[in-house]
Amino acid sequence: MRIHKITLVMGALAMSSGCATDAVNTKPDAAIDSNPPLIRYQYPPKELTRLCNQAVERTEASLTAIAAIPTAKRSMDNTLLAFERTLVEFSDTTSPLTFMKAVSTEPGLSAEGAECDEKVSQFSVKTFTRRDLYNAIKDLKARGKDEARLLFKTKQAFEQSGLKLDDAHLAEVKELQTQLALKSAQFGTNLNNDKSTVLLSAQEIEGLPKDYVADLVRGPKGEYVVNVRESDADMVLKNVSNSETRRRFSLALVNRGGDANVKLLEDAIVLREKIALILGYPTWADYRTEDRMAKNKKNVLDFLNNVRSKLSVRNRRDLAKLLAFKKESFPQATKLDPWDVSYYSYQLKKRDFQLDNEQIREYFPADVVVNGLFEVYSKMLGIHFTEIGGAKVWAQGVKLYEIHDNSSGTLIGHFYTDLFPRPGKYGHAAAFTLLQGYELPDGKYSMPVSSIVANLNPPMNGKPSLLNHDDVETIFHEFGHIMHQTLTRAKYASLSGSSVAQDFVEAPSQMLENWVWSPKILNILSGHYLDHSKKLPADLLQRMIAARDFNQGVFYTKQLLYGLYDMELHSQTKPVDSSKLYSDLYAKIVGLEPMRDMHFGGSFGHLMGGYDSGYYGYLWSKVYAEDMFSRFPKEDLTSPKVGVLYRKTILERGNMVEAADLLKEFLGREPNSKAFFKSLHIQ
Repeated sequence: MRIHKITLVMGALAMSSGCATDAVNTKPDAAIDSNPPLIRYQYPPKELTRLCNQAVERTEASLTAIAAIPTAKRSMDNTLLAFERTLVEFSDTTSPLTFMKAVSTEPGLSAEGAECDEKVSQFSVKTFTRRDLYNAIKDLKARGKDEARLLFKTKQAFEQSGLKLDDAHLAEVKELQTQLALKSAQFGTNLNNDKSTVLLSAQEIEGLPKDYVADLVRGPKGEYVVNVRESDADMVLKNVSNSETRRRFSLALVNRGGDANVKLLEDAIVLREKIALILGYPTWADYRTEDRMAKNKKNVLDFLNNVRSKLSVRNRRDLAKLLAFKKESFPQATKLDPWDVSYYSYQLKKRDFQLDNEQIREYFPADVVVNGLFEVYSKMLGIHFTEIGGAKVWAQGVKLYEIHDNSSGTLIGHFYTDLFPRPGKYGHAAAFTLLQGYELPDGKYSMPVSSIVANLNPPMNGKPSLLNHDDVETIFHEFGHIMHQTLTRAKYASLSGSSVAQDFVEAPSQMLENWVWSPKILNILSGHYLDHSKKLPADLLQRMIAARDFNQGVFYTKQLLYGLYDMELHSQTKPVDSSKLYSDLYAKIVGLEPMRDMHFGGSFGHLMGGYDSGYYGYLWSKVYAEDMFSRFPKEDLTSPKVGVLYRKTILERGNMVEAADLLKEFLGREPNSKAFFKSLHIQ
């Protein structure tokens, strides 16, 4: 559930689907046979590298030409707007290249994509530490509010990179930022390339669904080979009755990055603190929060500690229920272990609400869910989707869609869906902007292209892909990012789509998670895999809704832990033992004894993927998400009256206006946290 920065501008997401509905038409193969793919994905060896180098060289030459314009001839058009256009062209050229790092099945191409990603990151550092460009831009005069916004944000980017420093300190910041960009890219590559497995006997996997077991590879001695991936974690940690198996898998999961990633993270923390001090900030957390809704570290910590004080009672109550349930099987048990939480949560939920994921999955085949999702979004936002039949794509199962406006019929944008795991593919659900939306000089709009990259349960043993309800919620969340990115009408690419304040970027998607708890919406999204006309039974649906609040104290406490861990790491003024800090915070906040030999930071991709000093944003955004949700009529969540207002006010405008002002306009009042705490039954 992550937005990706691929280049100099904020990045994006992905998704998949099946048969056509009223919301999803299908364009025949012939319609695109003569057209090249929107995103190129086939390259001879070294060509991707050549194209990446060529883009860097071409862009650098263009930027140098802009900086060389004589002062007397300098204008908004030939300087700031030319700078913006140059970076747009660079981003739209390199984003598809770096995307290969996440999705290509060819190791060589994936490696070239990773190398390009490193070059792009380093080029970004170089660009925004160029004094000649800053001097060329800083004294320009905007001709209206749109230009004023672009000028302000562009100057801010330069100044946060050190352009108010003298040359010696600026050179030092530039070198440190270059080192940091390299370490971040290496960290992500290590996680993408991780192929950790756990070998388990038949006795050690008792409780796993038969279909899942039947699809597992067998080792040389007949043991089962279980991949250590997020998609497998949900299956193993919720179902396997063997405590030692769950412990081994949990430890392998948090240690995926290994010692190499722990060192990269801790080195990065030192580099970040050095940069912050040179720039005049006491800590990296103070530096990073300045241009976000929170504005400073104090406001973030006040927010997190306020949530912590209110959440702690709820968390203790949830954990006490799990321990009592564990004692029913093990009367001698005196504590819960970290690897117990998912298992006993799921088993207790099954018992108290008669909920079984395997039964629920049968009603959520992926094609039905995605087509239902399209139907819901179409009605709500005044758009419709057309699948491009026979589109040229990078892997089997990937699909391409057009987005059209209902009232005008205008083509708005495109998105790809890439839903199922492959060797070497990015391991989570994430959003990638591949081409940005922005206004062209002739007044037309350059159409954006995005892609969801997810890892849902693949088809197995003759059955289609079947999703649990958590997967359905994830898809609704991710598609919310797609809409933010592809429905944008922001004038400038650097301010379009999801390139908003980072502690607001998750709010639009988190709001839409509420849709999958509505009986009317679930009726649209469900259909038994053997007979799509058979919807989720009413009694099962009511039990799912009744169980929604189950263990929410534990879930949000984990989010709180991650947010505080991130802020603590980036409030350090000296080298830190990231593993010890996490274990200490885990014990204090979660209230359980942490696993030994755990190196969580090395597998926590957010800390090196752009969310450093920003993970709090998930909770921060959730507050605004619940507040926005209160604006929709509960009896009709697909209401176009509110939905189109949401599209026009929140989704289309990107970062052209401050997030707080967009929220106030949409809500018709100042935003508040009442709905968030009410959703957790917390006073």
